[in-house]
Amino acid sequence: MMQFFHISSIIESNHLPLSQLIFKVMKLNKFNFTKICTRIIVGSLVMTALSCSTNVNTNISANQHYAYITNQGANTVSVINTHSNQVTHTIPVGKAPVGVAIAAKLKRAFISNVESQDISVINTQSNTLVDTIKVNGAPVGLAISPDEKTLYAADWFNNRVLAISTIDHVARELSIGEAPAGLVVSPDSKTLYITNRDSNEIAVVDADTLTVIRRVPVGQHPFGIALSASGKLLASVNVQDDTVSIINTASNSIQNMKVGYHPYCAAFSADEKTLYVTNTQDDSVTVLAIASGKVITTINVGSTPEGISIDHTNHRAYVANWGSNNVSVIDTQNNQLLTTISTGEKSRAFGQFISSP
Repeated sequence: MMQFFHISSIIESNHLPLSQLIFKVMKLNKFNFTKICTRIIVGSLVMTALSCSTNVNTNISANQHYAYITNQGANTVSVINTHSNQVTHTIPVGKAPVGVAIAAKLKRAFISNVESQDISVINTQSNTLVDTIKVNGAPVGLAISPDEKTLYAADWFNNRVLAISTIDHVARELSIGEAPAGLVVSPDSKTLYITNRDSNEIAVVDADTLTVIRRVPVGQHPFGIALSASGKLLASVNVQDDTVSIINTASNSIQNMKVGYHPYCAAFSADEKTLYVTNTQDDSVTVLAIASGKVITTINVGSTPEGISIDHTNHRAYVANWGSNNVSVIDTQNNQLLTTISTGEKSRAFGQFISSP
């Protein structure tokens, strides 16, 4: 049952057309089929994906933020200075890194590693690996509470979310919907939002008690999730029906908007008027006007774009491209592609990966 479930995920998430994918699989002998399927399963986990984070080194000027880009195929994290758009460090982490969460005050970056079933902890001042948190599951999405007391991890295999203390790493556990992926926490640290891919819903959770407050139906296969700075707007990226659901967190009203083919992640502009959405099968980013629900423009980026986050100070959106092993940089003032930065093999960056202004 588990194997069949993940084979389905591969077909949905793989960048190849279905006919080509099946042809490639049928050409493999039994030994290689098993070996390749194992690798693809790990890859598909993170294709579910939804955003990303960073941190600011206090010894440099305020406009020099950092992006932490997970490279699933290289087992590394690329650190990008968002002012110079240069990779400053490449950090070895666990096996098949996917998710990112940044604790700016703690000066820590947390990285989820699906294959080694753990979370790497990076010191963002020295950009070195300083600790590893065992999970015994398949951590995909990560989120840090704004008060930085709790790290949340979505365990894809076991349909649960872990609430891990950032002080002593003691974890609480919540059984949740099927295939939890994206996570985000409200500005007051009181509410956790979870995309449950195979339940086609967002679970709204009381962060203190770890109890479900309500479940919000959205589109088919929600992966990525984003919350506006005020916490008033929540975006669910629905892969299978090529839509984004914008939820008013006060009224629970929902507005569905069409985007590109197989969208994965999203990020709000600082003024909460615009949403940027990655489309993995179109190799593009859709720029949406939230008030009207209309597409402002579509920007061509690298191959299989997944994670996206915005450096609001420098007016740049960063897009991790899984298929082309690089990061596309978009000027959010004119919505033009600014540059492309080489990173590592199979860049993901699922989560909030850009530091706050």
